[in-house]
Amino acid sequence: MNWKNLPVLLALFGIAMASTGVLAQPTLVDPIEVFEGSLDDPETEEIAIHWDVTNLTDDTLNLMVTRSIIQLVSPYNLPYNEQSPGSYDRFCWGPLCYPYGTTSSFSTEGYLVELLPNETDTTFIADFYPAGIAGVTAFNYCFHPVGWDNVSEAGTCQQVLFCLDAENCALNVDESAIQTSPLFPQPVTGISSFPYHLNGAPDAMLRIHSIAGHLVKSENLRAQHGIIYINADEFESGVYILSITARDGGQVSERFIVQ
Repeated sequence: MNWKNLPVLLALFGIAMASTGVLAQPTLVDPIEVFEGSLDDPETEEIAIHWDVTNLTDDTLNLMVTRSIIQLVSPYNLPYNEQSPGSYDRFCWGPLCYPYGTTSSFSTEGYLVELLPNETDTTFIADFYPAGIAGVTAFNYCFHPVGWDNVSEAGTCQQVLFCLDAENCALNVDESAIQTSPLFPQPVTGISSFPYHLNGAPDAMLRIHSIAGHLVKSENLRAQHGIIYINADEFESGVYILSITARDGGQVSERFIVQ
C-alpha cells in the first residue's frame, strides 16, 4: 500500500460514510408503548408518560423532539383553546414544558438537549389529558438533531398509544390509505384544524370546493402526518367540501361551514 495516499483514502472514506446517512442516534430507556386506563379513575385526568434518553455513542448529540399525530379521538382540542372541549396533549423536553398541542421543541441553542457520550437525560415527559373523551389516541415522539426533514431516519422514535375505556387498545384499521379526525371546531369562525394521516401513501392532494363546485384551494400533501388549518379569514361565509385524495385512489372528505 502507498501510505502517501492514506490521507486521500481517509477523506474519501469519510465522504462515503456521510453519503450513507449513518448517524449517531440516541437510545430510549424503557420507553412506554401503551397506556390503558379508565375515565372513572381520577388519576387519568392527567397522564404523564416518561422515559430517559441516553447516548451510547462516541459522539456528542444535540437533540430536539418532534411529536407527530398517528390517531386522535374526537373531539380533540387542537389548536388548543381553554374554552373548547376535547382531549389535548403537551410534552416537556430540556428546560421547557411546551404549550398544549406543540408539534416540536425549539430548535435554537439553549433549548436543545446536549448529551455527551454515555450521558443520560431525564427531562422528557409526554402529558395527555383525556378530558372525558374515551378512545385511542396515538402519537410518535422522535428525538433527533436539527435540520432533518425525515426525523425518523435521523433520530430515534417511539409510538405511544393512550387508551381510555377502549374495547380494543389498537390503531383503527381502515381500507382507505387516509385516516383523519373531524374538522374542529365547527362552524369555522376563527381557525379550525383537520388532522390527517396518509398511512403509507407517498402523497395526497388536498382540495377545497365551494358548495357550488368551484375549486377554492388545492395543495399537495407530502408529510405522512399533519394538520390542515382552516382560517375563516381566508374564506367567504358559506358551505365548503374539503377532500384529500391519495395517489392510489383512497379519498376522504368533510363538509364544513364558514361563518
